[in-house]
Amino acid sequence: MTKNTIAKSLTSFYILSCLINGQSQPDFLGYWTGQEDLESESLTYENRNISLDINEGGVREGFYVFSSSCDLLYNSNLNWAYHYFGFDKENNTIIFLRRFVTPVGILGYEELTYDILEWSDNYFLAAYSTENRETSHHMRLDIQLLDLFDLIPTKINLSQNHPNPFNPNTNFEVSVDNNVNGELIIYDQMGSEVIILHNGILNRGVNHFSWNGSNAFGQKVASGTYLYCLKINDMLIKSQKMIYIK
Repeated sequence: MTKNTIAKSLTSFYILSCLINGQSQPDFLGYWTGQEDLESESLTYENRNISLDINEGGVREGFYVFSSSCDLLYNSNLNWAYHYFGFDKENNTIIFLRRFVTPVGILGYEELTYDILEWSDNYFLAAYSTENRETSHHMRLDIQLLDLFDLIPTKINLSQNHPNPFNPNTNFEVSVDNNVNGELIIYDQMGSEVIILHNGILNRGVNHFSWNGSNAFGQKVASGTYLYCLKINDMLIKSQKMIYIK
């Protein structure tokens, strides 16, 4: 059986599940592409290409994490923050929630709610507008069928560091059930990057890492709370807090 045949079989099962169970949040998992229209006071365009990648992960119950080429939805300059996607079945809306999180807590969030205007198997049309109608945004997206095969959820875990608090070294593990490309990054309380501990392949099984409290230049950081984050294929999957004491 070829990969294309497997992907089509998965797609048929996916569509059948939608018909039997009705729309539910898992229907949106996957990689979507299409066009978008934006009208605002500062910027207007039509039929611009857009991508939307929705995956399992994050720490907010009932939501998935996402990335997108659309600047209105996703701020790549704040990729250390959580970008969440949710589906409100009762109101037939989808929600894009961006939480600004640091080790000292949540700094704030932005939420955009889109009405689902059309839904047909592997396609949806969604629209958002501000209350004063000064900004409106439309998305017409199709799921990439062959990517359904590649986006089968992978079991991933980021352990709590030990010891914690620590001085001078601490350890943690990343567990995956398949080889994946990942990054392990440490941020300070203001969300600034301190050091990239790993950028490359995470091997199947348990991957061990340690940190000695130094930044990317080899300098010891100040005592305090730090955040270490795991990214898989450029998607923020999970984060943990740790305390460094000199």
